[in-house]
Amino acid sequence: MRKAMFIFAAMLLVACDNNMTQPPAPSRDYTPAEQQTLAAGSARARTCAACHGPRGISRNAMYPHLAGRSANELSAALTAYRDGERKHAIMSPQARGLTDDDITLLSKYFALLPAAATATTAE
Repeated sequence: MRKAMFIFAAMLLVACDNNMTQPPAPSRDYTPAEQQTLAAGSARARTCAACHGPRGISRNAMYPHLAGRSANELSAALTAYRDGERKHAIMSPQARGLTDDDITLLSKYFALLPAAATATTAE
């Protein structure tokens, strides 16, 4: 019985991990450029998923939803965290290593995702 439970738990973990790394199912028809952004952004956003959810929709009210937000707003926030103009115990170190290209990709990626039904506010 313990072995069966272990196998079941391992299968669940694999399924969850696969769900987090796959591009989201289309909610509309995306252009080829948008499809490319979704694929590349999904891979780059793995770290973000720990707090902001696998598709940019946080499961914890402490962390804002990113899905469906303005790319300009997200880009400005990430740049401010990276450059030290905006300080946050978690986000500042996370953003510190981001390049301008990373910020552009992540901002466009989250902007393309379907927004949550009720969004939390950014800190």
